[in-house]
Amino acid sequence: MSLEFAHRTLGQQVLFGTGRAAQHVAAEVRRLGATSVMLIAAPPERELAEKVSADIEVAVSYHDVAQHVPVDTATKARHAAAERGVDLLLSVGGGSTTGLAKAVALTTGLPIIAVPTTYAGSEATNVWGLTEDARKTTGVDDRVLPTTVVYDAELTLSLPANLSAASGLNALAHCVDSLWAPRADPINAALATEGIRTLAAGLPAVVANPNDLDARERLLYGAYLSAVAFASAGSGIHHKICHVLGGAYNLPHAETHAVVLPHVLALNAASAPEATARVADALDGTDAVAALNQLYTRLGAPTALKDLGLAEANLDEATDLVLPAVPPSNPRPVTRDDVRALLRIAWSGAPPLDARSEQARREAELTATVLASFHDAANKRLQTVMRSLTTHLHAFIREVRLTEEEWNAGIEFLTAVGHTTDDKRQEFILLSDVLGASMQTITVNNQAYGDATEATVFGPFFIADSPRIELGGDLTGGAKGEPCWVEGTVTDTDGVPVPGARIEVWEADADGWYDVQYTDDRVAGRAHLFTDSNGTYRFWGLTPTPYPIPHDGPVGRLLEATGRSPMRASHLHFMVTAEGRRTLVTHIFVRGDELLTSDTVFGVRPSLVKDFAHQSPGTSTPDGRDLGASSWSRVRFDITLAPADERATRGGSNDAT
Repeated sequence: MSLEFAHRTLGQQVLFGTGRAAQHVAAEVRRLGATSVMLIAAPPERELAEKVSADIEVAVSYHDVAQHVPVDTATKARHAAAERGVDLLLSVGGGSTTGLAKAVALTTGLPIIAVPTTYAGSEATNVWGLTEDARKTTGVDDRVLPTTVVYDAELTLSLPANLSAASGLNALAHCVDSLWAPRADPINAALATEGIRTLAAGLPAVVANPNDLDARERLLYGAYLSAVAFASAGSGIHHKICHVLGGAYNLPHAETHAVVLPHVLALNAASAPEATARVADALDGTDAVAALNQLYTRLGAPTALKDLGLAEANLDEATDLVLPAVPPSNPRPVTRDDVRALLRIAWSGAPPLDARSEQARREAELTATVLASFHDAANKRLQTVMRSLTTHLHAFIREVRLTEEEWNAGIEFLTAVGHTTDDKRQEFILLSDVLGASMQTITVNNQAYGDATEATVFGPFFIADSPRIELGGDLTGGAKGEPCWVEGTVTDTDGVPVPGARIEVWEADADGWYDVQYTDDRVAGRAHLFTDSNGTYRFWGLTPTPYPIPHDGPVGRLLEATGRSPMRASHLHFMVTAEGRRTLVTHIFVRGDELLTSDTVFGVRPSLVKDFAHQSPGTSTPDGRDLGASSWSRVRFDITLAPADERATRGGSNDAT
């Protein structure tokens, strides 16, 4: 291997230490011999800045900070520094704050101590940026490189999870762009690769737990690596695009970088195989674009420029502004159509365009056009649902390369599902059940809350207006099966009994049939009752037995074609309602049932598996009932209800099923 390159490393003091920002700043002020310090911090960071500067004397505090550093803002800050004879700038905040300090240093040569509270990375570069008349100008000057950077993870705790994700992806963009920027070299590549790996590990942890200081330390470390790589390699196409969008349309800095990054990676992927392989490896994947998309999904990262305020009408102008700024060193030639397509897709929120083929371009453009058609929907929730559904549906079609014959078969299948559905059989719910969609909807809409009882699928056999039974009554209605005594208590999550809770119960008979599946209009195996003043309930039902879901229709044929069983694990249905409590739809399952791990509708939850204790014939019953020669069983099911939430007030937690 022959290596020939020129690499420049910038010199600055870097101090890491969680909880030590004030101590490090004071030490650096003494080391630099400063006597008149100008503290620069945006209003939201004012309190943090006061803590950081607690051990030094501040001559002037300046808080007029704006993103993209407008020229007039920089001018005012320079005047403030001159008036007070400032000899050191202390910036505490994100990229905009550091950027303003750099703007002052650009004309004054004053040293900077930068204390970042985000993962922007500006603190480790000699790049400055100023905006005037909706145009952003950037440049490189060693005078703006902070003399010292003080990293303290505690200062980033106030950054919400969504902004942490966007800021971290901004840093990740520095890494990716460093792999093909004008001065890219092996040293930059090594720094960038480690930066990507570190950021990709830390970001999900911070989003999952914003108070995870270890993860936030990793993000600061990754942000520093990304900035060092970027400062050496220069601005690639990604940064040129984002600088145009930020300056011309005042889009939020970090979020814009986050949205644009996957599209630039997809654009250059085929023309920069070595760089792309580094990204894929650092993201622990085999395909860089796919791995990055997976990371975005985990983070809930922003994906659409239109959501950041970019108007569709500005896309042509933005294209014309970006094109001349594209570095000639970009791995592949970039045409106006390339830029226009990239911006259009990034604007719409569609998945990144795989620029390796014209076919992929056409497919992605179609998705973008369909997504754009929902832009004016009056119901914004409907707009969100339809855009997401369309994105995933188009991605599925493209991923499996769906044939027209398969599409026709799918239409015929759904038509058959519709024809099978009537007032007694809901084949669409059955389809949703066997695809796990019902259970996933239940899971999403029943947020975990303390020790509240878990919900599970509603099923297609609930009937309103079931007969009422008294406590200790019998709901079997003559249905065939072994008697079962069911008892328990309904409480809230504080352990307080819930009197008057309505409990709906329904189940299949020993032959695996619900009453509504018979043609004689019988009412059996279902009833409702109310808890007493102590929140307790009790009734006679049937010991649950396994049974197949209806499989004589299209859903059954689907199960057969995919080698799946139609059998459901033995269970007893409950729906519990009480004022001020979340409606609970759930089952209890029989411990020891061999179908617990293969329930065809995926409804089993370990917490809902109960001991149905078998009782031999002649064993005395809890209420003295004479069962003759019949065996019976008994089970206890204590129910804990969560407080009502918005979903419940909109019509019940399981309406979607």
